[in-house]
Amino acid sequence: MVDNPSTNIDICTSNSYSLPGKILIADLGCSSGPNAIELVSTAVEAIHSYYCLQLQKPASEVSVVLNDLPDNDFNTVVKSLVKLRQSDTPVVVTGIAPGSFYERLFTSDSLHLVCSSNSLHWLSKAPEDLTKNRIPSYNMDEHARLERLPIVSKAYAKQFRKDFTLFLELRAKELVQGG
Repeated sequence: MVDNPSTNIDICTSNSYSLPGKILIADLGCSSGPNAIELVSTAVEAIHSYYCLQLQKPASEVSVVLNDLPDNDFNTVVKSLVKLRQSDTPVVVTGIAPGSFYERLFTSDSLHLVCSSNSLHWLSKAPEDLTKNRIPSYNMDEHARLERLPIVSKAYAKQFRKDFTLFLELRAKELVQGG
């Protein structure tokens, strides 16, 4: 949690966009540990600090949706959401969106803020250049491994570019204008 109020306010004021009465925040790839709600908690606090305390405006309704792969331990995530709802921040409606963030998860023009802290380094799949050529990612022969290193590195970089571009294209469709 960011405890510095000026840092929280920077989240709201860095955009000339005025927050609406209802805000949808999504954390993509939230996982299920103790940090699952840290980013969205900071965003909710920033909204509350800036609009309610500093500008003396009514609190926006905030809806928080946490996303991760369907195999995630969503029981732990739900417990985290209960803690968020019990905080002193504005009205928070919470939910879960299981699925890969390399596919559409939300309707067009619905998200105001998207967080993704420690998950974008995960690729959607093993690089095709390696799987189609049957180049193993692990090889006990040090000489062969060093010889293939440039091919493997290039394949992973190519897959990352492809995945990250897809991620940005999908989120561009889901974000509201100014989000």
